[in-house]
Amino acid sequence: MKNKINSGYRYIFGPVPSRRLGVSLGVDLLPAKICTLDCIYCECGKTKTLTTCRKEYVPSDKVESEIRDYLSGNPGLDYITFSGSGEPTLHSCIGELINFLKCDYPRYRVALLTNGTLLNEPAVLKQVLDADLVKVSLDAGLVESFARINRPHSALELSKITDGLINFRNIYQKELWVEVFLVKNINDNETELGKIKDFLKLIRPDKIHLNTLDRPGTESWVEAVEKSVMENIAGYFEDALIIGRPESKKSVLSGDITGFITATVKRRPCTAADVSRILNITDDEAEKYLEFLSEKGKIGKKIMPRGVFYFGTE
Repeated sequence: MKNKINSGYRYIFGPVPSRRLGVSLGVDLLPAKICTLDCIYCECGKTKTLTTCRKEYVPSDKVESEIRDYLSGNPGLDYITFSGSGEPTLHSCIGELINFLKCDYPRYRVALLTNGTLLNEPAVLKQVLDADLVKVSLDAGLVESFARINRPHSALELSKITDGLINFRNIYQKELWVEVFLVKNINDNETELGKIKDFLKLIRPDKIHLNTLDRPGTESWVEAVEKSVMENIAGYFEDALIIGRPESKKSVLSGDITGFITATVKRRPCTAADVSRILNITDDEAEKYLEFLSEKGKIGKKIMPRGVFYFGTE
């Protein structure tokens, strides 16, 4: 069955080969970019609306309609993933959408990628319990580092967030992953890592993922942690995995390729090699599409250590 490309979709994107989730269809519940944090490394760029206010930011019925339309083609997916341009738990109807997927499309696993800042709220906790997988972020063990790396909304406190994660783990019995994003000379030191490790022992995640700068981040001064240091930290956290590039997955796609590429890089900066894996085309073909879109001003590009990344310009 072909995975249908439709550039007319506003709230779903992909599917893309995720480094953690295989072939993942993304569900984006927020306009770019609304979040509880303004992380210095975020690939989606600077937060435009820093908030903790939960509401129906995009129409739930339209999100559901797009999902139904896409899944009518019976696509092969590993996950349907709530992620995208901001913090998905800010959407007040995320629980209804998760429940819709679990009831109407039980064959698909549902994942939630969240920064975890709102899981201390009982209403949020209750809404996400039906997700098959929850991946939370934890980048700091000290308040000072939390403020410097994540630049939170003024209403957020690190202690309340971590207490919320502990309570969430005690209730949530499905798969829980934690990602630690490492920034050179900020949270890669012994004191910081020790605090994070102590906390991870309390919530017992099923997987610990380590990440560092690979795509263009919000702040140009952010530096990646060297590979050898990442490997040492992975050993310190015992079973931690260093996030790598996705393996190639063959897929057959049809439709508006330029629209699909534009929608994808808007939410997740990509190299030509990344796009070639998504579309199962050659790197040269992917580069031609990307350069065409760049020349037309539809997308931008930036040179990074791993190559030229293309990103949305909205």
